[in-house]
Amino acid sequence: MTVAEVTEAAADHTLTKSVLVLERATNALASPSADFRQILNNIPATLPRNSQTFLKVDVATFLGRAPDARADFRCSADFLRYKARQELLRLKDTLLNDNPQPAHPQFCYALPYALDPTRPIGPIEIYGYDFDREPLQILLMNTYGFREVTFALTRHTHYHLTLDLGTHGVTLSPDDQAIALAWGHLIRHSIPLIQPTTSLCPSRIEEVSGGKEIAYEPLLTDRHGSFRGTRSRIVANAALDYESNVVDATVCMTAVQRNRDRGALSGCATEYVYTSEPDRQIEWASGELQARTVYTPGGDGSGTKEGAWGGPVAQWIFSGFDGRTPARTEPQVRIRLRKIRVVSTKIDGCVSAIAYSEARRANALGPGPIRKLASQLKRMDRSILKLRPRFAPPSASFRATGSPASSP
Repeated sequence: MTVAEVTEAAADHTLTKSVLVLERATNALASPSADFRQILNNIPATLPRNSQTFLKVDVATFLGRAPDARADFRCSADFLRYKARQELLRLKDTLLNDNPQPAHPQFCYALPYALDPTRPIGPIEIYGYDFDREPLQILLMNTYGFREVTFALTRHTHYHLTLDLGTHGVTLSPDDQAIALAWGHLIRHSIPLIQPTTSLCPSRIEEVSGGKEIAYEPLLTDRHGSFRGTRSRIVANAALDYESNVVDATVCMTAVQRNRDRGALSGCATEYVYTSEPDRQIEWASGELQARTVYTPGGDGSGTKEGAWGGPVAQWIFSGFDGRTPARTEPQVRIRLRKIRVVSTKIDGCVSAIAYSEARRANALGPGPIRKLASQLKRMDRSILKLRPRFAPPSASFRATGSPASSP
C-alpha cells in the first residue's frame, strides 16, 4: 500500500471506531435506568486517540450545560436521557456528514401546569432545554388574538425560566385562554387558563395496530471504503417520538466487519408511524419508547431477533449481510413494531384532562374549577385521568401544597 492508502485506511478505521462508540452509547441510553452522565463521561476514554477533536469538546459541553442533582430542574430523568440521545445522534450525523441539525429549544414541564385565574397568579416556573438557542416569546392568548408578555420573563439558566405576570403588572381578563411559549414563529407549548367558562377537552385513547414494519439500508461510513458483510457485528436501536398529532420512529444501525478490513455501515432514518386527526394533539403514548439490540447475523447474512419485552420493537429483522456479489441484497434492518396506544386531545379553548389533573395534583386550582369540571370528568375514560405529562417529575418531588419537596 502507498503512504496515501495507509493514511486513508487509518482515517477510515478511526471513523468506524468513533461511530461505533457513539452507537453503543446511544444503545446504553435506551435503558430506563441509564445514567446519562456516566454514559457520556465514558465516551472520551473510549474514542480513538486520533478521533476528531469536536467529539470530546461537544460531549464535555453538553455535560457542562446539563443540570446536576442540585439544580432547580423539575423534569424527569427520562428527559435528560432524551436530550443526551439527541446530542449523540447529532454528533454521529456530523461525523458522517449526514445533514446534522443544530440544537433547538425544547419545553418539558411547567409549574403550575394549568392556571386558575380566580386565584392570585404567582410566578410560573418553566423548564426545558436549550432555551438560549433561539429568541423566545411569551404570548397571552385570548379569544381575539394575543398580547406579548415576554418582558415578564426571567431567564435563570438555559433550562429554567420564570414568568412573573403579577410583579410586572399584567392582569388577566375573562377572555384569556392560555399562556403560550413560542420560538421560530411557532407556539411550542401552552399553559391553559381555566376560566369559569372553560370546558374539558375531548380526549380519547387511540390504538395503533402492531405489525407495522420500518426498513432502513445504512450507508458506508466512508465513501472510499467497502463492506463485504462477512462476520458483521450489528449495533441497532430505535425510538418512538410524538409531536403535535404525529408518532414517528427513528431507527439507527451500525454494522462493522470483524476482520482486518473493518468495513462499516451506519446511519439513521426517521419514518412516520401514526397520525391522529389534524385538529388533535397526542399527549401520551404507552410503554417504553426506546429499544436496542446487538446482533451477529448467521452464515446467510440474515436473521431475526425478538425485541425486549415492554419495548416498542417486537422483532429486529436483518438481511443482506452475506457479502455476496454482485447481485446481493443490500444490507438492511427492519423493525416490526408492537401495538401501542396513544391519548389524543382536541384542544380548542379548553383544558385537557392530563393538564387539569397535573394542576390539581400540584394544588394549583381552587374549588370553583374543580367543582365545575367534576361532571365532565365522569364522562372521561378513568385511565386518562391517571396519566401525567410525558416528562413530568416524579410525584414524590411535590408536597400536597404543590411546592417542590425539600431534599431529605
